[in-house]
Amino acid sequence: MEKDPESQHLAYPSAPSIIWVTKAVIFDFGGVIIPSPIAAFSDLEENFHLPAGTIVSLNMENHHDNAWAKFERGEVSKEGFVNLFNEEAKRHGVEIDIGSLFSDYPRPEPHPEMISALEWLKGRYKLGLLTNNFATTSNRLALKPILGYFDVVVESSQIGMRKPEERIYQHTLDLLKADPEEAIFLDDLGINLKPAHKMGIRTIKVADPTSALEALWELLGDRSSK
Repeated sequence: MEKDPESQHLAYPSAPSIIWVTKAVIFDFGGVIIPSPIAAFSDLEENFHLPAGTIVSLNMENHHDNAWAKFERGEVSKEGFVNLFNEEAKRHGVEIDIGSLFSDYPRPEPHPEMISALEWLKGRYKLGLLTNNFATTSNRLALKPILGYFDVVVESSQIGMRKPEERIYQHTLDLLKADPEEAIFLDDLGINLKPAHKMGIRTIKVADPTSALEALWELLGDRSSK
């Protein structure tokens, strides 16, 4: 019986006869390697005197084709995104300037535990980075220090597709030259894990680095001593 990746750290068939051979480990960026951007949302909501969770709620409306989705697929400029998002918010009775997110929010540092894990995994497994991001200078600078760990880097804003679209997972697997059953994917959002899990990729929902890495070592049957 499989476990739901919405509520579990890891989800994979538990039949004892199955022998997993892992070739690739795929990491999300925000919420996995670095802390979640939700903290920045909270600060912005407080600045505009909005209830907590307002930005996430707005992003869930028409989430495949709203301003956020279009910007993550590189279909609109930063200025276009800001205008579209603010208009969408206004239609829901929310007054906000999402442009403040770019000027006021410093990008957090990577989790040390994740960097140690990447150092150990590199060379033992193919490593992929699969991130929904914006085509901004600040995002490029944030990624730069960790790019050397990865064999494959897939950015939604560069390829015109995004999680949870199934095609982006297949695209990542193709670049890694791995079948779904040969890969493990770590993400902090259940909505992004479900399509990968359905394809046969083993998934880990990341709530914190320590428990996520314990789940990874369990799936690999191997572990870093750090």
